[in-house]
Formats: sequence, structure tokens, C-alpha cells
Amino acid sequence: MGKLAKSISEVAGWTMASRMLGLARDILLFAALGTGALNSAFILAFTLPNLFRRLLGEGALTSSSIPILSETLARQGKNETFELFNAILSRLGVVLLFLLILAIPLFGLVGQFDGLDQRWYIGADLSRILFPYVLFICMGALVCGLLNVMGRFGLAAFNQVWLNLSMIAALLGGIFIIPESEYGRVVLLSTGVLIGGLMQFGIPAWGLVREGWKPALNFRKHPDLDKILRLFIPGLLGAAIFQINILVSRLLAFSLDDSATGLLYIASRLVELPLGVFAIAITTVIFPELSKLNSLGQEEGFAKIFTRGLGLIFTITLPAALGLALLAEPILGFLFQWGLFESRDVAAAIPVLIASAAGLPFFAWSTLLTRAWYSRQSMKVPVRLAMVNLILNLVLGLVFMRIWGAVGLAMANTTSGAVHCLALQAFLPGKTIGKVNGIGIVKLALSLALLAAITVLCSRLVGMFGLPGRLGHLVTVTMAIPAAAISYFLSLWLMKYKLVREIHKF
Repeated sequence: MGKLAKSISEVAGWTMASRMLGLARDILLFAALGTGALNSAFILAFTLPNLFRRLLGEGALTSSSIPILSETLARQGKNETFELFNAILSRLGVVLLFLLILAIPLFGLVGQFDGLDQRWYIGADLSRILFPYVLFICMGALVCGLLNVMGRFGLAAFNQVWLNLSMIAALLGGIFIIPESEYGRVVLLSTGVLIGGLMQFGIPAWGLVREGWKPALNFRKHPDLDKILRLFIPGLLGAAIFQINILVSRLLAFSLDDSATGLLYIASRLVELPLGVFAIAITTVIFPELSKLNSLGQEEGFAKIFTRGLGLIFTITLPAALGLALLAEPILGFLFQWGLFESRDVAAAIPVLIASAAGLPFFAWSTLLTRAWYSRQSMKVPVRLAMVNLILNLVLGLVFMRIWGAVGLAMANTTSGAVHCLALQAFLPGKTIGKVNGIGIVKLALSLALLAAITVLCSRLVGMFGLPGRLGHLVTVTMAIPAAAISYFLSLWLMKYKLVREIHKF
């Protein structure tokens, strides 16, 4: 695990920088636009290109390509790998251009429908501006996938920083240059997204060129393209179902009221912070290793790496989920109660965040499981399970939103996500779970209980002083989070919990 730990550390470090910038971006976003129709319209419009990014970029295409590119690099070297990569990238470019030509005029048709709420028309206008982002981000994700195959994890993990910097600059420009025009701010923000997307493709492409890649159009038939296609088609169906699932949740929230989309977005962004920094870092590094071990038929090694990765994920995501739930109010108040985001918005967001945080361990586990399925080069069962998940989330969402509003949608996402995760694990072929340490589980549970106790104690101590509003939130967050984290990891260390010693190497 030494080499893997070093790589995970590199990815987690750069991802942490990106997520912190992303958090700053979201704080500015809600300060500038609040939780009203403009913000909801932007979030929905931004969701659409990101949906295709997950399908054609870092989702099905990258996941189906990495096992084959890893195998080609190991057996035939860089030159053959780059030739295959150019063949994939050329075909992706044609598909994306066709998608742009087809989609952008369709957004203009929304204006032909009378009687819709204003946010629907704004969302359509912003979608026409934002949708070309899909071209840059999908091709950039594929480039980053090959960088990961070649062991260049840092440059790929840092890639999201460029988008965040561009959006932050656009938001600050909007706040200070056009303070009276909220619509002008959101248009400027959309332009910032396009500039950031161009950087997300250009900068990692430059890094790949330094590795010896020579960009070239290549539409010649390559023998490994058929292998990728066999993985890609079922993977695309599964990823499409998963992304439609996200879109359905956003559309249900968008149809509910002006604020529901924004509240769900804030909760998901806070949940994605530990998910993206640690869980994604772990799976990003482990995925090529699992693919290699599967191609070599090393079942014991596969199970050992998978189990170790799962243990690391639980060690990090369980305390993160517990902390988010216990400190929901001070975290939201400290981070987001600025500008147009007011105390009533904080109160509305608290139960949504708690419901979303409960799903964090399952979302992280599913991320690792999806990579494991891809490394097995078997995707038929995940497609069927994804369809079941879509139907379950839709049904639960429609029922729960009528009872609990935005909180109900978060509960539906968490419940369906948990069911989907457990099903993926149950049906995963081959040997995937190695020896489970029961004593380690007990140690983890005891440390989580200590973390909860320290968190509640710190919150009550701060409450005794009656500090007003944001100051009280600030003191609670800066006191409780370090105290709880230190007590948690120190207790694991003292109890000689094996995985925490590996985390220390990061």
C-alpha cells in the first residue's frame, strides 16, 4: 500500500485545494444570487453539461477506456497507447459537436411555451450559454483519465481548480462591477464557466504532450476499440440512468419552488467535500490497480486492495457524515449566511443537509463498487440495478416531496442510494471482500461515539456563552471540528487501528 498511499495522498491534497476553492465559489454564488429563481435556473443549466460530462467524459467512456488503456500501456508501451487514445478522442469530438448542434436549438423552444414560471425561461437561456462547456470538460476528462493511467494523478486532480478560479473571478466581477443587475451577474458567471472549461481541457492536454502524446485525428479502426465499445455501451446505459436520476431530482426540486434546487445543491456540495477529497481520491488511485490485477487473474490481490480501499473509505466518510449532521446549523450559518442568503435559508437547509449526510458512506462505497465492476469488465448487472435505483428514487421522491418538500427529496436520494449500493456489492462477481477485522470495526464504532460526544459537548459549551449569530457559528465550527477530529483519530491510533496508521502515511 506504500505506493498507493503516496498516490492517494497526492490526489487528496490537490483535490482538497480544488474543493476548498469550490466551497468558496459556492459561498459567493449564494451570496450573489441567494436561493431564488436565478440561482435555481443557473444550477439546473449547469447540471445539463455536467450530466454529459459524467456520461461521455469521466463516466462511462473514461471508465471503459482506462482498463483497456492500462492493459495496452503495460503490454505494448506508450506509442500504441497514444494511438488508441487519439482514436477514442477523435470519435468523442465528433459526438460532442453533433450533440451541441442538436441541443442548443432545442433550448430555444422553451420560450415558445406560455404560462411557465419565469425560472424555466431563464434556465433555457442560460443553458444555451453553458452547454458548450460539455465539449471542453468531456475531452478534458478523457485526457485526465490517461494521465491517471500513466501515474500523473496530481495534474488530473488539480484540474477542477481552473473552473473554480474562473467562476470565482466571474462572481467577484459581477458583485463589484454590476452590483445592481443579478441577471448580469449570472450571465457573467456562465461565461466564466466556459473559460474554466477551456482551461480544464488545455492544461492537462499540455501535461499529456509532455509525456510524449502527439494530438492527431485518428479515425482508423483500432483492434482495441471493440473492447472499449463492449464496455462502453452497457456502461453508458448505467451511467445514463444514474445521471437521469440526478436530473430527475433536480427537476423535481425545480418544480417544487424557487428555493428547493438551491437547498439541495448546498447539501450535495457539502457532502461532496469529503466524498471528493478522500473517497474519490482513493477510488481514482485504486481503479487502475484493480484493472491490472483483474487482467492478471490475481483474485486474492484484487480482494485485498478492494477491502483496504473500502476500509479507508469508511474510516473517513463515517465521521464526516456524523460531523455534518451534528454541526449542520453552525456549518451552514458560518459558510453561507452572507449577502442574499439569510438566516431563514440556513434554517431551511439544515434538515436537507442532515438527510443528505446520511447517504455519504453509501455514495462513497458505490463509487468504489462502480470502479470494481468496470475493472471486472462486466456491466450488465449494474445497468439493471441502476434502472431499479432510478425508479425507486423517482417514486420515493414524488411521495416524500409531497410530505417533506426538499427534505423529502434528500431522503429519497439517500434511501435509494443505500439500496443501490448494497445491491452492487451483493452481485459483484469474483472475490471482492478479503478478511474482515471484527475488532477493527469495534474500535471504529467506539471512536465514532467519542467523536459524537466531543462534538455535542463543544456545541453546548459555546451555547452557554450566548454568542450572537455568525460569531457563535464561527466559534462552534473552529472549536468542535478540530477537537472532534483529533479525538477520533487519536483514539484510533491509541487502539492501534491498522488503517489509521496508513492514513497517517498520506
